Amino acid sequence: MVFCPLQITAGAGPLRLTGGTCLAVPDDPSGSSMYTMVQHSKLQKQVLSLYRQFLRASKGKPGFFPRIQAEFRRNASIPRTDVMYIEYLYRRGQRQLEQLRDVNTKQMSTFVKTKPEER
Repeated sequence: MVFCPLQITAGAGPLRLTGGTCLAVPDDPSGSSMYTMVQHSKLQKQVLSLYRQFLRASKGKPGFFPRIQAEFRRNASIPRTDVMYIEYLYRRGQRQLEQLRDVNTKQMSTFVKTKPEER
């Protein structure tokens, strides 16, 4: 089997996919290797699509791009087996995307849980 990681690079222009170094890993005793692509699940494809939609919607709205990247990267460590939580985040992301696409949305704010004041 041949493993070819892809790198996503972002700059001033659009996102670009660039191929990484390919590694040949024997997958059968005969020694022949075939190029195989990892198949993403339906949920993984939906999440990737949601990420792309967020990036497109954030164009022209300063400050949104880093926040979107940070949120998706923070949630990337969620185990794939936690399907219920991933689906919850996906639905929440769809609602947030609709808010971001709204013409009247100019800025973003978050609620931060603080420690109670000592008396």
